[in-house]
Formats: sequence, structure tokens, C-alpha cells
Amino acid sequence: MATTFSTHLKSINPATLEVLAEVPMTQKAAVLEALEASRIAFKKWSSLPLWLRLSKIEKFSQLLLDKKDEIANLISRESGKPILESYLAELSGPLDTCDWLSKKAQKLLANKRLHLNNPLLFGKTHYLQFEPVGVVGIISPWNYPFSIPVMTILMALAAGNTVILKPSEKTPLVGLKIAELFQQAGFSENVVTVISGDGEIGKELSALPLDRLIFTGSVATGEKVLNTVAPNITPVSLELGGKDAAIVLADAPVERTARAIVWGAFTNAGQACASIERLYLVRGKNSDALLNRIIELTSQLKVGNPLLETTDVGPLIDVQQFDRIVEQVEQADSAGAEILCGGENLAHLGSALKEKGLTGYYYQPTVLTNVNHNMKIMQEESFGPVLPVMVVDSVDEAIKLANDSIYGLSASIWSKNLSQAEKIAGRLEVGTVFINDSLYSHAATDLPWGGIKKSGIGRSHSYFGLLDLVNVKNINVDSALWFSRLWWYPYHSAKLKVICSGFELLYGKKISNKMGAFLDFIANLFRSK
Repeated sequence: MATTFSTHLKSINPATLEVLAEVPMTQKAAVLEALEASRIAFKKWSSLPLWLRLSKIEKFSQLLLDKKDEIANLISRESGKPILESYLAELSGPLDTCDWLSKKAQKLLANKRLHLNNPLLFGKTHYLQFEPVGVVGIISPWNYPFSIPVMTILMALAAGNTVILKPSEKTPLVGLKIAELFQQAGFSENVVTVISGDGEIGKELSALPLDRLIFTGSVATGEKVLNTVAPNITPVSLELGGKDAAIVLADAPVERTARAIVWGAFTNAGQACASIERLYLVRGKNSDALLNRIIELTSQLKVGNPLLETTDVGPLIDVQQFDRIVEQVEQADSAGAEILCGGENLAHLGSALKEKGLTGYYYQPTVLTNVNHNMKIMQEESFGPVLPVMVVDSVDEAIKLANDSIYGLSASIWSKNLSQAEKIAGRLEVGTVFINDSLYSHAATDLPWGGIKKSGIGRSHSYFGLLDLVNVKNINVDSALWFSRLWWYPYHSAKLKVICSGFELLYGKKISNKMGAFLDFIANLFRSK
């Protein structure tokens, strides 16, 4: 596919602010060319037997293993993610997806026989056939620039679709690496196409007659995507972030809970849609000890160079994200919140980072208390290394506050009493509930991912995510060629009597009525032809 370029995207290392590279941006006209080429590739790719498509995916899996160091290093340099997270959070999910598809796709995508409840439909065979939808557009975010798009691409390809990926303009090199890997794994040209560009290029892709569009990003952009796809009635899946709550019961073990919550709040510098962004601590004998331990562990986190194996927290992605955190913390502070640790940006961290060339968007992991739901930090998505804590008097209060949000992606409950925790889980208005952990399920391919409310539409991963990538075709076969169906013409009174008596026989609850209905059914059955 011939592609021309009008401008360039700058790939910037958020730790040092150095320009890593300039990436040519795809022109708008070339986006349509990409769709046309992808449709041509779809005809051949979708005609391949599933086992052959899966063999390509197995080659891709081996390539990921062979190049894991190169991939992880690039992710850390371009996104600022600590190197350990670039391996674990970015590579484990795609590798697991490859393995999951290899083991389960044949069974999940095989035709499924249906057994009908209504005996009047005897002589019929019904089954579901799962067909690829066509060309799938994916607009992916910068916070998990590799795992989020690759896991979806793999499932789309296994189902027989072709893919056009528009990666975030903040991580364009990772996007190009994805294209390179699929090419090196032997996928045919235009089966996976990567277009580089900003929001305007994403809008151009969304406006095309795609067969499905999968978008991950902000609520504001998600609303624009819905408006853009409307004229084509393009099926769309949206993952739009969250303001995920953690409810800590009074019996939660102090050390384990504190360690887990600190990780859940500050992994990837808090730049995860399922980060713990609100903590409701139920008052009890351990609540003070737990809060103190959270403060201690947060203060011990090592902020620094993402490429060092000992770094816990890297920089925020850019100045806009940095300014959002500063604004939320300052607004909470001025409204009466108490900053228990952190609350400082790079300018107040001393010269240690600057001397190492780390002049990027660093913000010290921060814990606040004395917060309330009138503060932005408790209502708006933060997407940064801040953890506001509210101490509440009851579980019911914690549940009410947790549900007081426009978001509904995930939540977590922390307690020794698993039975009570599971009951609480049923009362939370979210798509995923974690009990005594958080976040991890996004990398588990078996588990569906997605939210309710303004956290999005649809599910990714798992069997349910696979169903989003296929057309479920219902095929009905009537082999009783000797039999005239009751609902065919001509209509007459005997047919009506058979229908009414049949209703009573099939669905009636009174035995006395069923007896009369049976006699009426038999008497009129052969007159109803």
C-alpha cells in the first residue's frame, strides 16, 4: 500500500524529554487506502482454515519471546513505564492470549448445535456459525501501548478478521514495532496495518465504514467516536477508563493489604484505567495501622529511571497528565485535604533526578486524607500517582460512596471474610470486582474486561470478547420435508384451535386445563393441514 505523509509525530521519552524519533504521520487519504487494502486481504485471510491462522499466531508468540528484551526496552523508553512492568504488564497478556487461542479457539469458534425447547419444531436442526466480521479498526491508548492493542489484534486475527491499528500519537514507535512484529511473524501484507497519526487520523479511521471499531481512551473522546461512527452504524466497543474504588474492611490483614493497595494505586505511575483511585477505609481497630503502613510503603517507593530494574515509579507521560495531577492535588489541599506523603513534583524532589538527566514529568507518589466527594480528586479520573483515602463508619457507607461515580470499570474489596466480601461485590456497580487484589485480570485472557456507566460499552478478552469479533449466524435446517408446518397458509379455525391448545399443553400450569387441551389438540391436529 502506497502511503504519503504530510507531517511527523515526535516520540518523546517522558523521563528525559529527549526526542527518540520522528515518525511520519499517515495522510487522511491514505487511511481510506488502508481500508480498501485491508478488505482485499480479508478475503484471503478469512478463507484460511482456523488451524493455519493459529499457526501464524504461534509463530508470533515465539517472536515475542525471542524479542522480549527489545520490546520491553522500547516500551519503557517511550512510555516511561518501569522496565519490570514493561515485561509483566505488557508482554504477559499477549503471550497468554496466543496460548489461550492455541488451546481454545478451535472449540470456541466451532459450529454449535442448538436444542430447542418447543416440541412443535420437531424435525429441525439449528446451529450457530461464527464468521469474521471483516475489517476491525483499533484505536489504542498510550498507557499500555503494546498489550492493549496486541491482545485484541490476536483475537481478531484468530476469528478471521483483518485489522487497522491507530496507536496513540504519544507512543508511535511502539505502534510501528507492532506492525514490524506481525510482518516478521509471516502475516500477509495488509492483514495487520498500522497507521500513525493524531486524533484527526483517529477520527478519519472512525468515519470509515469499518465492520467494527474498538476504542480505548477518555470519555470525552469516546463520545466523539460514537458520533463519528453513527452515520455508518459501525458496531463499536468502548473502554473509557474509571475511578476505581477500594473498600477495605476492618478485618483486612494490615501488611498484605497495604502492599497490594500501594501497588494497585501506583503501578505505571497510576496511569491505568483500573488503578485504585479512591480508598474507603472502614473504621476499626486496624484502620490507623493500615493507613500508616500505606504511607510508609508509599514513601519508600523508588521514583526514577524506568530502565533501572529497581525503579518502582516512572514519570507521567506528558505535561498535560502532569498538570492534571497538580491541579487535583492543589484543589483538594485548598479545600481541606491533608497530604500525608508526597504531593511534590520534580522541582521539589531535589537535584538527584536532574543530575541523572531525568528532567521529565515526575510526580512523587501521594496519599491524601480528609477528602470528600466535592473534590475533583474523588470524582474525576486522576490517571496519576495519587491515592485519596476516606475513613468511613460502615460498610454500607463505603458501598454508597463507591457507587457514587459516573464510572463503573472495576472495584476491589479487602477482607478476611470472603463470604461478606462476595456479598459486597454483588452491590457494586462495576464490570469487574477484585477481592484481595486489583488490576491483574486485564492480562488474563480467560476473563472478560470492560465496564458499565461511562466506563464503556462491550467486553474484550475471553469468550465474550471473541464474540464481539464475529458475526453469530443462526442456521436453521428443516429435514421434515413430508410435513406441512402449522404456521403456513391457509389459515382456518382448526389451526387456531391447535395453536391455542398447544399453548396450554406447553406452557399451562393447571392439570385440569391440560387434559382438555390434549383432547382438543388431537381432535384438530390432522384437520389443520
